[in-house]
Amino acid sequence: MSPTDFSFEPAFAVLAVAAAAAYAWSARRERPGGWRVASFATGLILIAASLNSPLETIAAKRLLLVHLLQNGLIADIAPVLVLLGLTPAMLAWLARHGGNRIRARYAIVVWLAAWYGTHIAGFYNWALDTGWALNIEHALLIAGGLVFWWPLVSGRISIPAALAYLGAAFVASSFLGLAFIFSSRPFYPFYEHAPRLWGLSPARDQNLGGILMNGEQTLVFLLAIGWYVWRLLQEEDERGRLAPPLQER
Repeated sequence: MSPTDFSFEPAFAVLAVAAAAAYAWSARRERPGGWRVASFATGLILIAASLNSPLETIAAKRLLLVHLLQNGLIADIAPVLVLLGLTPAMLAWLARHGGNRIRARYAIVVWLAAWYGTHIAGFYNWALDTGWALNIEHALLIAGGLVFWWPLVSGRISIPAALAYLGAAFVASSFLGLAFIFSSRPFYPFYEHAPRLWGLSPARDQNLGGILMNGEQTLVFLLAIGWYVWRLLQEEDERGRLAPPLQER
């Protein structure tokens, strides 16, 4: 199979279309702003396009580097874009139908379990060898991402708690990428025997994948942390303006 051939995981294309239809139906009563629509659509496109394109061919048949890029897109970036695209009414509906049960202390554990669990060598090789089990891997990563970002986007935790939550998640998730970066031995036999691209050896492919993974997560988490720091400073400034002036003696 050529690296430019399309591979498909049609389940996620169908789910993306269904999610878009549900969004359009829900938006009839509460018109979302243009930025919300763009955010939601971008999240769905990242999921559907990365799993139904030549990117899927290279990820599933050739390079770990591209597979890790794909996983970062669907686990870290797409879920937060989808949730940010929801209107307050949509978020409230989700909160009433199970969202209120998602606590930050559990959400971070679910996300880390999905992130590390799907990259365990036994599971990863099984998914690659069978092909169809990649659907399970990707579903777990998407679900973990949605659960992780929900407490933040739904406003269920305070700004200081959000900063602690993001910082803990960033540190805890970084060890996987570091393992890929500094290992001289490939973790996944599947990629040792896969056709190579761009002259990358299996070990070099894994090292670059770890750099890409940690770089992507650093960017995402620093942007999120920066947003909450900005909001914290705004609140401090607002409290300073509202505080009564000190009386001179």
